[in-house]
Amino acid sequence: MQSRVKQLTIYILQICIGVALVVWILSQVDRHKFVEYYRSLSLTSLIIIFALSALGLYVQFRRWKYLVERYSLHFNLADLLPSFFSGYAFRLLIPGGHAEFSKIFLLPGKKRGKVLAYGMEKYAQALIKIFALLIVIPFNFPDFKVYSILCLLLLLIGYFLFPKIPIIKTFQEKDVHYHRVIGMNFVFAVEIFVIMGMQYYLLLNEVDSISLSATYHTSVYLWSAGMVPISVSGLGIREGLAVYFFKFYSISAAHAVATSLFLFTINTIIPALVGVFYIYKHRAYFGEIKDSVKSTREIIASIRSNKKSE
Repeated sequence: MQSRVKQLTIYILQICIGVALVVWILSQVDRHKFVEYYRSLSLTSLIIIFALSALGLYVQFRRWKYLVERYSLHFNLADLLPSFFSGYAFRLLIPGGHAEFSKIFLLPGKKRGKVLAYGMEKYAQALIKIFALLIVIPFNFPDFKVYSILCLLLLLIGYFLFPKIPIIKTFQEKDVHYHRVIGMNFVFAVEIFVIMGMQYYLLLNEVDSISLSATYHTSVYLWSAGMVPISVSGLGIREGLAVYFFKFYSISAAHAVATSLFLFTINTIIPALVGVFYIYKHRAYFGEIKDSVKSTREIIASIRSNKKSE
């Protein structure tokens, strides 16, 4: 009970922080420009942006499908789409930083491989985003060049140590080529990043002027905003970063915030609403949660017991 209250409290605080940051940022920008931005978007641009959003969702779905196929022996292809969209809803609607994990419960059957698929999805995303950040940070903050190199070395060490974690072998349902999986995740990540950067580029050039290289350079920071755990899905953090970095390319704060919020809506909020529909439709699947959690705890307890006996 105390754990649930704590999770709910943290979640409410994250929402409040995110909303407070957005409200504060909006109070600092030209509201006339902010409203005018949305009026100036052409129908052609909107169609392209929504098409790119759909393409981005398709790539992310392919990544989830690829990971489940690699790590799990027991799943139905028909359940992958509901599971995928439910992840967006869980990420936004349920207290707890790892609520997206609940999407595996829309995949009936044994959960061990699916747990690993989810874990690898999150691990690979974090690994690739941190790597990208460490590459671009020295260009904006030269004083951090040495620290970035040291962090890159630590990241490399962590990359090779990760598959040696004992619990990974316990949850494996079949042998998986670790480096190949990371390589495929890198390909998916590049595709997702290119699509997101193109959305920013097209929208910003509707009202301002910015080069493609400058857009992608800044997009690295915006792409990684969700990793900061002080708000829900990086809300407020991303908008603040957009204002800070785009100003170096003469993009007004109002246009930077408006673009970021618009893309957050179509790339995250809309998929989450689809996820709510699937969660309600497949709510019977969540009866497995208690048994799965119990089974997972027993496995972890067994691993600890074996370590002590050794």
